[in-house]
Amino acid sequence: MRRLKIVQVISNIPDAGRIPPTNQGGTEKVVYELTEELVRRGHDVTIFAARGSRSSARLIPIPAGLRDEGIARFVLSRMPQGVDIIHDHTFSSALGRRQLRIPTVCTLHLPVKQRVKHPVYVSKRAQIVMGKSRGDYVYNGVKPSEYEFSSDKRSFLLFIGRILREKGILHAIEIAERTNKKLIIAGPIKDRELFRKEIAPRIRRNPRIHYVGPVGGSKKQLLLKRASCLLFPTLWEEPFGLVMIEAMACGTPVIALNNGAVSEVLAGFPQLICRSVPEMIRKVNVGKYPSPEVLRRYVTERFTTSKMTSKYIQIYLKAMRSR
Repeated sequence: MRRLKIVQVISNIPDAGRIPPTNQGGTEKVVYELTEELVRRGHDVTIFAARGSRSSARLIPIPAGLRDEGIARFVLSRMPQGVDIIHDHTFSSALGRRQLRIPTVCTLHLPVKQRVKHPVYVSKRAQIVMGKSRGDYVYNGVKPSEYEFSSDKRSFLLFIGRILREKGILHAIEIAERTNKKLIIAGPIKDRELFRKEIAPRIRRNPRIHYVGPVGGSKKQLLLKRASCLLFPTLWEEPFGLVMIEAMACGTPVIALNNGAVSEVLAGFPQLICRSVPEMIRKVNVGKYPSPEVLRRYVTERFTTSKMTSKYIQIYLKAMRSR
């Protein structure tokens, strides 16, 4: 196929993170990996991202504090000549909501409803719920080679995610309490009142529960590959759940509540999907999981950066033809 001239845009106010992310930022990770793979395949890519970012593509830093219209104006004022396609990853679809002459694909990384011409969701569930089945869906992918595999597990449960009620953090703590197992909690505190009033007292009372803050790099790898199990008790319309495939890439099983896209991400392991917290507790107590090798192979067959990139290129070409 011919070389495409592609513009990627990511600046998600209020938490516009750098790419690649250091210890949080699933969207930033996905966009970074997609961009790098497009460059590796020979496409001409420009990316607009937060200051301090780095990329193999041509990088144009977006000033801090710009919001929807400001982002759109900034990007359009610096748009390269001869662009074939714009890929808008901003949470507000700042460029996609404009009627631009350049075909614009918008990935909706959050469960939001945006009326744009070429929407892409990160799961079939999100496409149905948020898009009323319009547009396309592309699963997020990872590079398995960047995840350390281990079949040697330790006897601790793991929760990695933003510390918010809807992420199910209180359920993760309840599971640890009821099974009397060690729990390591990692992630940025996004609801300080919840942490102070409901989480910290339970951690203080239970020496087997540890909060280690946001993690990235080798520390995150160590937790993911050594955990006996990742807990994913999500309570909201989770559009994907990247940490589930990160854990499985390391050979670590996931016990999850069946909300959002969980049933799609864990489609190969229905025995790991639960309808209630008591069911999660029972499965953690039994501890019967697929082998680490099977979990890793599942990710390499379904959820890779390469597969994700190929699907996006197909969507780019479709959007260009529709023009």
